[in-house]
Amino acid sequence: MWMDLYAGHEYGENPRKHTVSVQPAELVTVDITADAPGQWAFHCHLLYHMEVGMFRTVAVVRSLEGGGSMLTPRSLLLVGSVLLLGLNSTVRAQGDVPPPRKEQPAHGHAADPHEGHPPPEVDPPSVPEGMTLDEVLALADGPPPASYPDAVADDAVYTFTQFEQLEYRSQSGGRDPLGWSAQGWIGRDFDKFHWKSEGQAVFEGLDEGESGTELLYSRLVSPFWDFQIGARYANEWTGNGDYEDTWSGAIGFQGLAPYMFELDNTLYISEHGDVSFGFEAEYHVRITQRLVLQPRTELSLYAQDVPEAGIGAGLSDLSLDLRLRYEIKREFAPYVGIRFAYLIGATGNLAEAVGLDASSVFYLAGLRVAF
Repeated sequence: MWMDLYAGHEYGENPRKHTVSVQPAELVTVDITADAPGQWAFHCHLLYHMEVGMFRTVAVVRSLEGGGSMLTPRSLLLVGSVLLLGLNSTVRAQGDVPPPRKEQPAHGHAADPHEGHPPPEVDPPSVPEGMTLDEVLALADGPPPASYPDAVADDAVYTFTQFEQLEYRSQSGGRDPLGWSAQGWIGRDFDKFHWKSEGQAVFEGLDEGESGTELLYSRLVSPFWDFQIGARYANEWTGNGDYEDTWSGAIGFQGLAPYMFELDNTLYISEHGDVSFGFEAEYHVRITQRLVLQPRTELSLYAQDVPEAGIGAGLSDLSLDLRLRYEIKREFAPYVGIRFAYLIGATGNLAEAVGLDASSVFYLAGLRVAF
């Protein structure tokens, strides 16, 4: 049997498919003309999904009235090892039989492999003892049996945490910090509470460091993109007792771009009215099933000077990272890498004016952990 993917056109003008691609969180509608008696497998192509129940045998049987074929609507009934399954699609009754295949408009997507061949003789599936086929079909119009397993839960609450960077950063001519970058969420498919944290700290001599934490509401707005809005808390401390912190509003998008680039773009407005923009991009080059090379870049832009923080307007900082990890498990992977960090434009000029380097090279060693 063919599936006509509903695309807003009249019947006969929609694409005709054997296999329909469904993206995450996407709903598609197909028209199925039950014109081929027999037992058909309807299933997802992901093995895990098939194992948890997204595999059903659909039986198309001949009606006792008129000898036509029909697909049982709405619900399902176990008949031996075969499911008479109703689909969320258009099921055409005998009074609404489409024109013969030769008279239907050409689809251009696939040819009919059965054209010119008589249909095979297929015995209808056996029915429970003591019941007629019409009684089986009438029962199939009702709710599923109480003994039938529950549907796969698609509204459960899930949690996820990942430390993408948990590393030691070594540099020549400077103090070596410990750095981290982590994020996680709790929620359902569409709505989540999403948190992010990143920073670095030095524990050689006087302690000093900086960190930023974001608390966000995240909403799935397309199959691969989340809209995020919330707040960011950034702090910085030095060994002489100085401590500064700032709250900012945050709004942005995080998701997967074409060609598998992972992007995170966020606009910040601080409690002092300072406007900045952060951009992160990374890519995973799978050398083997376990060895993965990850290029990554991060940059920041400011709409105005922030003299107390040593920041000038425009592009302020840029980092280029390269990490090579070995996935002992998908959730646990040690890695080594290198980072090139630059202070650019007015920010770089301010740093050099007070005797700081505008560029640095760090050698990295760390762990990537998820749970």
